[in-house]
Amino acid sequence: MTSTDGFLPQEAFHELVESAVERIVATEDLSEFLGWFGDLVYRRCLLERVPVDADTARVLGLHLGRSIWGAVPAPHNDFNPTPLPTPGRNQLCFCGSGLKYKRCCAAAPRMPTLHSTEVWPMVLAAVPAQRRKALVASGRIPVDSLILAAEEAEAVARPQTAVSFLEPLFGKKIAGKDKRYEHALTLLCDLYDELGWWRKKLALLERIRSKTPRSPLRSGAFQRTASIRMDQGDPSGAWDAFRAAQRDAPDDPMIGVFEVQLLLHENRIEAARERARFWRNRLMRFNDESLEAPIGFLNDVSEDPHEAMAGVLVGAVGGAGQRLLEALRDLGERPVPRYELVSDAARDGNANPEAAIARQLRGMGLSADAIDTMAAQLLEEMQDREPGPAPVNEAPESAGEGPDARFALVAPKALQVVEADWHAIYPAGKPFSINDVPHAPAYPWDPDTEERWMAFLDRHPEAFDSIDILDDLATAIEVHPAGDSSGVRASMQRRLVERGVEILRLATRDADTLGDWTLPWADAGNRPGLRCLSRAQVLAQERGDNATARAYAEWLLDLNPGDNHGVRTSLMNICLRTGDNEAAIALASRFADDMFAELPYGRVLALVRTGDRDMAAQAARYAVDVLPEVRRYLMRERVRKPRRDPIGVTVGGKEQAWLYRDEMRDLWLSEPEAMALIRRTRPSNAARDS
Repeated sequence: MTSTDGFLPQEAFHELVESAVERIVATEDLSEFLGWFGDLVYRRCLLERVPVDADTARVLGLHLGRSIWGAVPAPHNDFNPTPLPTPGRNQLCFCGSGLKYKRCCAAAPRMPTLHSTEVWPMVLAAVPAQRRKALVASGRIPVDSLILAAEEAEAVARPQTAVSFLEPLFGKKIAGKDKRYEHALTLLCDLYDELGWWRKKLALLERIRSKTPRSPLRSGAFQRTASIRMDQGDPSGAWDAFRAAQRDAPDDPMIGVFEVQLLLHENRIEAARERARFWRNRLMRFNDESLEAPIGFLNDVSEDPHEAMAGVLVGAVGGAGQRLLEALRDLGERPVPRYELVSDAARDGNANPEAAIARQLRGMGLSADAIDTMAAQLLEEMQDREPGPAPVNEAPESAGEGPDARFALVAPKALQVVEADWHAIYPAGKPFSINDVPHAPAYPWDPDTEERWMAFLDRHPEAFDSIDILDDLATAIEVHPAGDSSGVRASMQRRLVERGVEILRLATRDADTLGDWTLPWADAGNRPGLRCLSRAQVLAQERGDNATARAYAEWLLDLNPGDNHGVRTSLMNICLRTGDNEAAIALASRFADDMFAELPYGRVLALVRTGDRDMAAQAARYAVDVLPEVRRYLMRERVRKPRRDPIGVTVGGKEQAWLYRDEMRDLWLSEPEAMALIRRTRPSNAARDS
């Protein structure tokens, strides 16, 4: 619906039409309506400062009013439009001037053509609720009008009203099966998701799949089903549904886009790139302007699959993260800043005690209020404490862990100023301990909040040189509405954490001269760098890059031998899957009393592979005794997934056993001797009683 050039701005014109439709629904008198509408047009022109006199406004109102009247399916005509005829050139003009039409209003500005399809949503908004419900149920309203009405209701946060416009299309008798109804189904399923009505969505999709003949509508139901099955971890079922969708609508240009999206979801990057090129070339042969968007998406996938998928997902959640995504595109071109490694002794001698305490508490994930309360209190306790002899029962420092061996990663002074300003405006704070999400309840993707910190990044591009700020942004991705998607993680979080890793690599490049040194997790200043490295390791493993994942895991263990992140578990599994049994045995020996299932059970598997049966039997007795539930879950052909404990995974519990089985049972099945060994190794009485 467009305004006449030079008449009114688009929004004002739309509001004028809405007011007219509301008046027409309430009256049957054309003359009364046209008189009222002429005055309304004049007042609106004055409000918008359009230079139109009263007579000209009356003529414009007369022409536009007649156009709107003729398009409105009004109650006085049983909700049918009442088009008004245009006079012949030699007939009297309808404006009442007494002149022939050709010498009067025939020369007036042409009014936009209105169609009842685009007017129906305004009619529905103007009639009482009960009458609206009956109209929608009657089947008289065009499907395009119902879709438009639903989209408008959704835009003003009225999802249940939007649902009420669409559900009658899919009642006991489905109203239609063409592409328009497929569009309505997609919108209705999105609304069900927004409202949390997933059972209704699943029931509707099942009914359409089973009761509707081959059609674009049934193809849409199969496509939606494929997405659901992929999200549920059922890729085989997802591809079955996709093939059914393709059979139902082989000429649908969006089928190719959907296939590429499924490949991206499975992280099959090269396959997605190849199919994107195929479908792009095929769609370009149609020479259809309406295919510009899907062709653009397929072209983007062929160039950078992850970023293309991230762009779609960011758009689907209202644009949250769009500016950050754009800012990260050139991140690799920035030079890597030079951080320092400073020993505990040197740093403590130069630090402002209160500032150091506050920095440590913030890095540990405490809120600003808690820091304000605790920093002064801790400083006072430190000042009151008198030095004395070391406790007699204090354990000696282990090799490589003396005070001179512990170092901290320290940013250049200019970056420390930027970081202080950043923490003053960024609300979310740090994760507590090794959690992935911030401890503070503030949500960084609230539009006003995002605008504030993105404006800071726009003003201070050097903020991307701060490993502390990179850590905050990578943490923000964890709570992004699409943060669990591979596209967003690969194109946004990966860029952030790998820059953090490069900063860490440069800072430690010449550290061999320091001797046996560490960057302990206990120092909160080291946590951003260690967290970036840990996240980079996880992302490498997710994309199947075992070589990089292993290198990151080994480096993380060197920097932080205490392994707060538990990276030793993924390292053990990588060693076993790549056949490096000696490394697996050495890792298990390094963490001899470990209660993660991966270490004691991985040691058994590695020893069996090397042929050391005596040591394997000894390792099996230990593993089965300390974690007997894991043995039971490995041996069983079928097990039910235990209910998730909201507090966390209990050591020795069923959830720990199920998680290990889910990850590694295929490897155990490929080593029958190892499986037979734990099968005949029974837990001791003490283990059974625990």
